[in-house]
Amino acid sequence: MRFRWKRESSRAACISATVTRVILRKLDMGAALELALPNYAVNPEAISQLEYKRLLKDSMKELKRIEESRQSCTGYQRQRG
Repeated sequence: MRFRWKRESSRAACISATVTRVILRKLDMGAALELALPNYAVNPEAISQLEYKRLLKDSMKELKRIEESRQSCTGYQRQRG
C-alpha cells in the first residue's frame, strides 16, 4: 500500500505539529515526527525513507526560522509615549 496524506494540508500540519512538540515538550525531532505522523497520514508505516528525511529537514528549517524570528524580537522594546 502506498503512503498517503489525509488531506492536502496534512504535510504542513505534520511539520507544524512536529515543531510544536519539539519546542513545548523538549522532544528530539525524530521522536516528535513519529508522534505527529499517525495523526496526518492514512498509513504512516508505508512512508519512504526519502519522504521521512524530507519531513525531518523541513521541520528543522521551520524550527530554525521560528528561533531566528524569536531572537530578533527579544531586543525590541515598545516605547510608550
